Amino acid sequence: MRPNPVIFVIGCTGTGKSDLGVAIAKKYQGEVISLDIATNKITTEEAQGIPHHLMSFLDADSDRFHVHEFRNQALKLIDEIRHRQRIPDNLIEAEGGENEELDSLRDEQLWELLNECDPKSASLVHPNNRFRVRRAVEIYRSTGKTKSEHVREQKKNNGDVDLSTRLRFPNSLVLYLDAAPKVLNERLDSRVEKMKKMGLKDELIDFYKENELKLSDCGAHGVMQCIGLKEFIPWLRLEPEKRESPEGMKLFDQGCEDVKLHTRQYSVRQRRWFVSRLLRRRGENRMESTKMVDTSDKETIISTGLDVVESWLSGTDFREEPPSQGEDGHDANQLIRCEVCDKLIAGKNNWQKHLNGKPHRAIVKRRSSQT
Repeated sequence: MRPNPVIFVIGCTGTGKSDLGVAIAKKYQGEVISLDIATNKITTEEAQGIPHHLMSFLDADSDRFHVHEFRNQALKLIDEIRHRQRIPDNLIEAEGGENEELDSLRDEQLWELLNECDPKSASLVHPNNRFRVRRAVEIYRSTGKTKSEHVREQKKNNGDVDLSTRLRFPNSLVLYLDAAPKVLNERLDSRVEKMKKMGLKDELIDFYKENELKLSDCGAHGVMQCIGLKEFIPWLRLEPEKRESPEGMKLFDQGCEDVKLHTRQYSVRQRRWFVSRLLRRRGENRMESTKMVDTSDKETIISTGLDVVESWLSGTDFREEPPSQGEDGHDANQLIRCEVCDKLIAGKNNWQKHLNGKPHRAIVKRRSSQT
């Protein structure tokens, strides 16, 4: 068996991460590090006695908990779990006055600040993406180098080094769970219906009562970035007696539909991340063990996942091959402004879709007829 293994189970909602994580932890005396929210969090019964960490611990208005903070807390937990001789199963800054200064800026002002110090990074991020804009500004202020320079240096330094020699945990397995879109959409619909039956309304109302002032202050930050709450804000802002009215039920149902839509959109971004960050690394500069598991057949999720883990722990390495190359990361993120529609478009592929879209063509046609 591999020494000190760490298993990462990743994938979008409805692919079976929670069930497989519990099954792996039960078989190999492990514990789970997670970051789920709302009614979609694993229940006590579903956890089957397996300890789950990094759940129900963060204030609703917190916008300081980012990926680096999650990493720091997860690393500490992994060390603690290893001391208990168990396998960790991961389901996957400026200070003081400067913080206050950046907090006080509107999204557009913050983006302009980034554009002054790092135009290249500014051209790759939408002004509404406040976290990425702010992070790039903080990088420049704390290091004197632009984010673009840091990325260039990392690529240069890492180009000829085997990624496995740079992993914090060399014995790491990434299981990416995915399913056919039709199957996934059906599961998602069922998941939302299950959340409704488990008391989604009451949980949302209780949470809103407790955090109403915090939520109004944090805007699109903190928990408002997550799928599962922001979609119901129009319904929650109704007077309590109006929430069960026809108008209220329409807003609640719309919130449920928005959760489904946003989760589907998020799954597309997750697939892109998996391909670009884990599969498309050059040559030997790729992680040794990555395995995509098709979970379209719900009956075989656990058995297939456990077989992969057992084989990997016994010494087998897995390497998924990337699909055919599409637009590269830079092209996918490049912001292009349509002067006709006064709109920012992210990526060359989306730009072509925009040009061919009905709204753009309608405006062009209308302006042509006016000249």
